[in-house]
Amino acid sequence: MNDFEMIPHTADLKLRVYGKSLPELFRNALIGMFQSLKPVAPDCSYQNGRLVCQALTIERPFGVDSPDQEALLVDFLSQALYLSDVHNEIYLDVEFSVFGPKDLVGVFKGVSITGMEESEIKAVTYHDLAIRQENGVWHTDIVFDI
Repeated sequence: MNDFEMIPHTADLKLRVYGKSLPELFRNALIGMFQSLKPVAPDCSYQNGRLVCQALTIERPFGVDSPDQEALLVDFLSQALYLSDVHNEIYLDVEFSVFGPKDLVGVFKGVSITGMEESEIKAVTYHDLAIRQENGVWHTDIVFDI
């Protein structure tokens, strides 16, 4: 099972994300969002098209409250994007201390970056967003405004 894949989209960035559990789906959405931007990080290198870092030395705490599961995913990714922009970092892992149906608390784990090779994401959208489970696998498509 893939963790995520890029789906062709006319003007924006679209990812299809998978997970064996909801926390894994959210984690893979986070990783997919940042990997798709081709970040430039001094202490990391690219292997098989993905940025690989020996250590994720930065930890940023976060908390998100949302009205439903889809809004929770959008708000979670938007919070990561905001922190990334403010601190010039990307996050390639997350540790949840709370994962509820309408709230998340945890720590983003990442590294400092010097830039991105691809366009920057302006916003995480709700366009066609629906989190589903089929045959024991969670999946969703996410469109990012770039």
